[in-house]
Amino acid sequence: MSYAIDPESIQAYRNLVMVYAGDLWREKDPEKRAVLAAYLADAATTLSRLETEEVNKLKAVSSISSV
Repeated sequence: MSYAIDPESIQAYRNLVMVYAGDLWREKDPEKRAVLAAYLADAATTLSRLETEEVNKLKAVSSISSV
């Protein structure tokens, strides 16, 4: 199966965080909000890791090209 966006990409996690945040904002049931908050935290943690890896890659490329 091919995806329009790689499900493990930064863009996919940015989208997932946005969707979970919106769902959490609209949800009225406290139990569902708790589950959504956990999903949001997990997705945001993964996104943070991916963003950090991307910054480190850019820094490595920048330092190599400035030599």
